[in-house]
Amino acid sequence: AWTISTCATDPSVPATMMVRLDGGQLSGPVARLEIAHVTDDGTSRPTVAVLYASGFVRLKPNADPSPSIPFGSSFILGPAYWPDASTYYHNPQLTCLELDTAGLPAGPLRMQARGSNHDFEVTYDLRLPPPRDRQTRLHVLQTYTATANITVDPTRRAEAQGLKLVQVSSMFINEGGTCDEGHTDCHDSDGARFIGDDLVRHQVAFADLTPSTFLFSPTLHLGSTWLDVLHTDDKGWQGNPPNVRIALDALPPDRTITVRGWISATTNPSDDNVGLWLHDDGSASQSWTAGQSGQVGYWLLAQDDPPKPWADLGLRTGQTFLDFEDAFNCFFVHDVSQTVTGTVSTIPGYADTALQLDYNLGSTSGNWVQIRCNFDPPLDLSDYDHLRFDWRGDPETANSLEVGLIDQAGATQRIFARGYHHATHRGWWGQLVVPFNFLAPWHGGTLDSSRVAAFFVSVVKDGTDDTGRVGSLAIDSLNAYNVASRTVPADFSIPMTHTFASTAAVQWLASQQQATGLLKSWAEESTCTAHTYDQALALLVFSREGMWTQADTLVGALAQAQNADGSWYKSYNCSNSGYSCVHCHKWEGDIAWAVYALSRYLILGGSHPQARAAIERGAAWLATRLAPDGCLAIDHTEGTIDAWWALQAAGPGYRDAADRLKDCLLAYYWDDAMGRFKGGRDWQQPYLDNQTWGTAFLRVVGREEDARRALSYAYEVLRLPAQGGQVGGFDGQGGPWSVWNEGIAQYVATGGQGANDLLLELLAQQERDGAMPGSPDDFTGGGVWTTRWHGVAPTAWLYFALTPGEPFHRTAWVLLPLVLKGYP
Repeated sequence: AWTISTCATDPSVPATMMVRLDGGQLSGPVARLEIAHVTDDGTSRPTVAVLYASGFVRLKPNADPSPSIPFGSSFILGPAYWPDASTYYHNPQLTCLELDTAGLPAGPLRMQARGSNHDFEVTYDLRLPPPRDRQTRLHVLQTYTATANITVDPTRRAEAQGLKLVQVSSMFINEGGTCDEGHTDCHDSDGARFIGDDLVRHQVAFADLTPSTFLFSPTLHLGSTWLDVLHTDDKGWQGNPPNVRIALDALPPDRTITVRGWISATTNPSDDNVGLWLHDDGSASQSWTAGQSGQVGYWLLAQDDPPKPWADLGLRTGQTFLDFEDAFNCFFVHDVSQTVTGTVSTIPGYADTALQLDYNLGSTSGNWVQIRCNFDPPLDLSDYDHLRFDWRGDPETANSLEVGLIDQAGATQRIFARGYHHATHRGWWGQLVVPFNFLAPWHGGTLDSSRVAAFFVSVVKDGTDDTGRVGSLAIDSLNAYNVASRTVPADFSIPMTHTFASTAAVQWLASQQQATGLLKSWAEESTCTAHTYDQALALLVFSREGMWTQADTLVGALAQAQNADGSWYKSYNCSNSGYSCVHCHKWEGDIAWAVYALSRYLILGGSHPQARAAIERGAAWLATRLAPDGCLAIDHTEGTIDAWWALQAAGPGYRDAADRLKDCLLAYYWDDAMGRFKGGRDWQQPYLDNQTWGTAFLRVVGREEDARRALSYAYEVLRLPAQGGQVGGFDGQGGPWSVWNEGIAQYVATGGQGANDLLLELLAQQERDGAMPGSPDDFTGGGVWTTRWHGVAPTAWLYFALTPGEPFHRTAWVLLPLVLKGYP
């Protein structure tokens, strides 16, 4: 699927770069490296990426229409800097490029480039996932070290160009006009946009500027992770070049990043007269001492149309009944007895007009403010069963959300609403999906979706977790869609295997095992914390791989950590041989996973002498948690599914308890009308674990079609893009709030539709050492915790996704007849 070639010469780039393929001999020098990849339909193999010895990078999507897509704007690897007002070092010169093709064809092409930009030594770890027809993307981990003392010119710093982390170089002369050599439509791009730290989209059309001038004056700090250089029409002097995006891995917590640019006057279309960049506003743009290093990670993206991540993922189905482009009747609502203030106004949203609530909640718990939108006549949404809308919070203030619909029952208006605790600090645009039946009645009755008189969203200071104070909330694209009528796949997907990636995952897991036998759950965490659930996952991996030294050591640790009553605590100090607990509460799901993993360990050939006793004690504790109706004492779908898997594997003595849990799941937790597992008996919030682990359960008990329905429900309501649009996937619950890599792998492992495409999203993020991050974005709120740390759970689940049949297995116990010898 891939072709990689080098070019010894280029008319504008000196050949300084030596190339090494898969640890072989260096060859070169060369001026550039070209990468071609087969299209999605397999009919052609266009060149989609070029890396120059000058540090310039060109990308275009993998589609190959006729006429073909030309390259347009270029990226420039950083940093660039001004040591004084008249001296500028624009780009690095690369001297060595090493390529690692071990992960191809399905995994990323890994490269490491080295070179310098005057007094900076630079290294770039590059990761190019398989290009797609709609988008090509390249991840860059950029490390730069000063080889001498450096002072950045203060005037250039004040202009936000003292130290440029990464740049885009492009060209704009006109739209529709002519330029040198008789060319027409002389542009590769025609605008730029980003979300500022005022949380508003800032967009400039190059045609509105008079060169030569700065772009984005006065300067603005980046408020989300991305900068787009746009090509909004389908024209250009070379054809239809792509839109490009820089998406930072994360905004730095200790300094700001400023977006800036420059456009010069020219009539030559071969002259890149437009530059845009991200400026580091911290000490990096002041001075450096020799030996000092900096690092930044970012994605470079190229696609045909301006990025619209939700549309790109097919998340714009149904009826959009309010988008704020035309007339609307929305206004500010509050309790006049509370000391709160607020205003409602339109703003530039992610790509078009949005509605924003600016508020001051004060400091009193229970204070609230609201956007309410009335519909006269009432809307008929009876063809739909889920509400979906775009929203964006404020990273500087963390409060709770409340979402509601109001129906018109005769002369009475009735409120149906649902709250989401501590969620408004998610400061990037996303969607919120709410099942109609998750909206609780405030005045009794059932929502009449054929007469929806109003929609509202409130910000509430809910107890001590929330901050109150000043903040903002924006909404857009209010939509209703029908999930119950979705098309359910006729079969399960069969995920591909990838030996290189799965082996790397196993090796990384083994590297996390401590002297105590437990694995550190999150590599970057300051303390050594081992979550019981994560230990169970690792034990399943080690047992499946026959890594008995690691597995036996882990079994011994679990046996020692087990409580006298057979339970385990939530987590343990993995550097303490006394196995002291860190989170000292008991959760049925964790204990069930430990029992299940120990059972699989024995079935696969494990021989630790304490394993059987640990299983018996753990299973006995779980059995005590069953209520008279056969369900767990706690009302929790996921915990019930976990307990079933554990007890059916623990031995014939727990078969009856497992059967009671099975009956409970099917009678109380399965929602046949919607084709999914609920969150609880009467809790309608969508959860991913319930659908993925529940799918494995349903298949074992002979409910194959329902298993496919459960996965398809998750596909409809829990998918989302990362903040920068560089990857997509699932969250663990609605929301959805943030991409959760463990959940993506669960979905793949259980055979959901599009499994291989989603597996590519995971492989695009796997580190060279095999580790998986928990998420591309950090977020804590709304009931979820996602982190960019690298962890045991996401890495183990990547292994399961790549290993057919794992981790769920029905355990068959055969009862043999008792034969008494010598009985008269």
